[in-house]
Amino acid sequence: APGASGARACAAAKPGIGRMALGGALRGTVPGPVVRAPLPPPPPTWPAGAHRGAAVGVTAGSLAAGGCRAAASSASRCSVAVAAAAVGVLGSLGTAGLLRRRASRLRWLRPSSASSCMRSMRTARQVSTASIDGSWSSMERIYCINLDKRPERWAFMQGQFSRHRMPVQRWSAVDGSTLDVPKLAQVGLVAKEALPRYFLPREQKLFGTDLTDGGIGCALSHFLIWRDILQLCASGAANSKSVFLVIEDDCKIPDQFSEALVHERLSEVPDDWELVYLGGQDLLHRGHEYQVSSGVRRLYKGFRETTAYVINEAGAKACLEVCVPMYWQVDTHMNDESLREGLRPPRSHEKDYTMRPRGYCLWPPIVVQDHDMFKTDVQTVEHN
Repeated sequence: APGASGARACAAAKPGIGRMALGGALRGTVPGPVVRAPLPPPPPTWPAGAHRGAAVGVTAGSLAAGGCRAAASSASRCSVAVAAAAVGVLGSLGTAGLLRRRASRLRWLRPSSASSCMRSMRTARQVSTASIDGSWSSMERIYCINLDKRPERWAFMQGQFSRHRMPVQRWSAVDGSTLDVPKLAQVGLVAKEALPRYFLPREQKLFGTDLTDGGIGCALSHFLIWRDILQLCASGAANSKSVFLVIEDDCKIPDQFSEALVHERLSEVPDDWELVYLGGQDLLHRGHEYQVSSGVRRLYKGFRETTAYVINEAGAKACLEVCVPMYWQVDTHMNDESLREGLRPPRSHEKDYTMRPRGYCLWPPIVVQDHDMFKTDVQTVEHN
């Protein structure tokens, strides 16, 4: 099982991943095409300026180095170019070491108790000045993650986006079944200490937590969207105040969902937010302990799912920092700070709530994951 020295061991194992190596990987990655959702007429349009500059979205095609396919041997399922392209994700933030040092300097911000954390969040609510006219102009971009081999899911999402007149960019998801996971561990995206549990038989894996092929593909898909957000902001096509919406292709959007509803619920979120979940599950049933305002809760270790969330530049940067290297599935890394270095004894100063990213969830949720229509591509067994 992964140990407490995971992050240190991984850092020692990847000396080549430095400023030059990562920067070169970022610059050398081939951008993938931007695919817009073909909506029936009259199609909604993006707000003026939303597409300034070219979106440098890396898709599964470029990550898999031109579409490499699974081979007979698991040791040779993908070429070395897969890992080389994946390293470009880290390059978007400079160096892994810089990120770790930056995260360490933020530890002094931890409050001594949950009550002081709640007091610190009683700030003025951030209310967007964007016109809420149903065109979704308050969102800089809306992404929908969808595997190329799941056209039925994309058709399902297109129908919902059309009804709600949402201008959406389809994001071609990374197919985890085509990845050489040991190679990803060599370059530092997957923790080497996580490999023993990754190779466990499916029936022995911890549901919703242990790494699976689908879980790794899901995580990399989110990583690449966060990277795209950072590149948009760095290029001037977006800025630190821009709001991005990320949706997975099994998200069930209710009829009452609208830009006005999202805006109304987000207006109750404290203005220090970096990430806000629109849906998800409170697995430990303790989320009520972290209520901060009407319909808003602080993220804590018992919250799961990445069905739909809004994120900004600071949130994209923070999520990349805390999710690499991967020991567990991506939502565990995002929300449970006690597991980000693998399995280790609890520390006296640790709290249950999440400090980085500075995240919240809307409760009750305004979207849900559809467990009935589609079988899971991430977990080892179906949801119950």
